[in-house]
Amino acid sequence: MTATVTELSIAPVKGMQVTPVRELTLGGTGATADRGFLVIDREHRLLLSSRTPQLLAIAPRWEAGVLTLRFPDGSEVSAAPELGQRASTANYEGRPIHGRLVGGPFAEAVSAHLGRPVLLLAREADQRGADDAPVTLMSRASLAALAPALDGTVPDARRFRMTIAIDGVAAWEEHGWGGREIAVGAALLRGIDPVPRCVVTTRDPERGETDAPVLKALAALRGKRDVTFGLWCAVAEPGRVRVGDPVGVLD
Repeated sequence: MTATVTELSIAPVKGMQVTPVRELTLGGTGATADRGFLVIDREHRLLLSSRTPQLLAIAPRWEAGVLTLRFPDGSEVSAAPELGQRASTANYEGRPIHGRLVGGPFAEAVSAHLGRPVLLLAREADQRGADDAPVTLMSRASLAALAPALDGTVPDARRFRMTIAIDGVAAWEEHGWGGREIAVGAALLRGIDPVPRCVVTTRDPERGETDAPVLKALAALRGKRDVTFGLWCAVAEPGRVRVGDPVGVLD
């Protein structure tokens, strides 16, 4: 098998738009800066784009210790986050995520956009921001395979919010890599299971509006009991990954 990394992305703020990057560093909790910040309500409950799709209209950027949020009207807030008191939230299945509340302009700006008071939480470095696994991986062939069930249109890859996209394998091939080791750049991953998909995939990745029957397309192609796309992965050996790096499944 000859495969390469074609795209890398992170979500600097969980639930907001994903950001393409040319390289990233993978550790035990995932990619550095991925889901580094989380939006929570006053009771410290985590806001998810599945229930709060307006989050998808915010474009975050994390560069050199500065967080920038761009809103649909073109306005931006940008600052080095001021870390305050310790706080915790929990993901959808109740796993605790610990961090510090963030001061500065962010909470006020996001609250105004959502029309409700919220806070921003910076997760601790040893905490995992992603829900079920540190890394997700998909193939471009699997993405293209959805087109016949979507009126011939290949869906925007950002709908699936994947860490790593690769090319050079057959459609759905990565779904068979559970339990196998996958060399990606200087990192070594271990496949877990295909990723069950939710309503977020049906929403425009920049506006948050429902606009494509992606779940129905998956069900039509793979069966009603297999609405999965991409592969959950653990990080067996940390390392740096760049666009263009080789990908190999180890025997």
